[in-house]
Amino acid sequence: MPQLAGLIAQIAPKVLRDVLDRGKRLESAIVDAQGDEAKKRSTRADRMMINRSLASLVRWWGWIEPLKLVQVEDQLLLAWLLDSPDLPAVPRLWASRTGRDASRLFSGGDAPHWTARAETLKRFVAGRAVTADPWMPFPAWLRDELPLPPGEESAKVRKLHFLHAVQAPPSLWVAVRGRPAKEVWDELHEADLKPWVQRKIETAARLDRDADLRRLESFQQGALVVEDLGSQAVAKVCDPDPGERWWDLGDGSSLMALGLADEMRGKGTIISTFEHEPTRLAAAKRLRTSPYTNVAAKTWDGRKPPGKPESFDGVLVAPPNSGVGSWRRHPEVRWIVKKEQIAEFAARQKQLLSLAATAVRPGGTLVYTVGTVTLRETQGLINEFLAEHPGFRLDPFPHPLEEGETTGMLQLWPQAHDCEARFLARLVRSTKPTPAS
Repeated sequence: MPQLAGLIAQIAPKVLRDVLDRGKRLESAIVDAQGDEAKKRSTRADRMMINRSLASLVRWWGWIEPLKLVQVEDQLLLAWLLDSPDLPAVPRLWASRTGRDASRLFSGGDAPHWTARAETLKRFVAGRAVTADPWMPFPAWLRDELPLPPGEESAKVRKLHFLHAVQAPPSLWVAVRGRPAKEVWDELHEADLKPWVQRKIETAARLDRDADLRRLESFQQGALVVEDLGSQAVAKVCDPDPGERWWDLGDGSSLMALGLADEMRGKGTIISTFEHEPTRLAAAKRLRTSPYTNVAAKTWDGRKPPGKPESFDGVLVAPPNSGVGSWRRHPEVRWIVKKEQIAEFAARQKQLLSLAATAVRPGGTLVYTVGTVTLRETQGLINEFLAEHPGFRLDPFPHPLEEGETTGMLQLWPQAHDCEARFLARLVRSTKPTPAS
């Protein structure tokens, strides 16, 4: 354990520099910072501790950096206390190395609100004046780009609820694919993993964050996959029928394509396209272990649909985006994406949505989804698209996670559903010919 604590402290400065200065993704930065021998010797538990510790440091860097803590062990310890309700052996070793009494440390990882979480910071630097502004752990551009979250409280309080939720480590959501959900949940119960099943999506469940799925038969066979609840909601909004033909212009993971296949009961055709061959190969590998054979992973040049115009019953568009919704799972993204890139994302999203529209048959469905909240990438973009494409209109759909109907556009929020922030819009193409412009 002392060796692991020392390794994390050793690689933390390089990981921070790679993420903050070079825009490297956290997972890659951690892999690059470790020596080959250290990687070979590490166990799954070691890797989880390394990833969790450094994700916490990146997540709370906005509060930690202004303190100018000299010892990296102090930085790691404070990040852990802010992020977690427990204090295992590795953080205790950091405390020992900085001369702190572990029994007197205050852990605020399960704090219910910002005031309680700030108490962790104040106790850690007892006697020093500190600023525990909830906006400091986030990029400055978020203030301008964040729309007003739902709720009955004041605008300030609603935004603080969102910040508090997106700053929490992610929950572990899983999805059942190709088997009766009850069979899989029974298997999890027998393994003492205790799934909490989502009440509207009975194939979705939340597990303990550290649950080890590797020994489960359903996981080994691809019937149980790790997938955020927001992502699982996408296929429910698409609502494809068995036998239909869909184009998945997706996010590169193939998870949404598997969701479509599950809704279609493995009948029909789904063409999942990828602009980069390594991404396609990774998706194809995942698809081979799934229960479905009706999903084809194809390389795509990004210029025209993989079929004749107006030949798909539905198209799912999940383009690259600013990734605010991923900040719980990938906290480094907040520091990598710059404000000027949001306009670039929106332009590409609009281009892809317009291209996808040409592939939808009359009466067919066009679904757009992004894991973010900025207005330029969500409601604003859809309103612009509708103004420029009179052959399409919003198609109201039932809320996938709770009771009620939507207008055809929906923003999922982490403080409401314990999932990533995800926007969805469902459009339908008119069965009438579009007048020539």
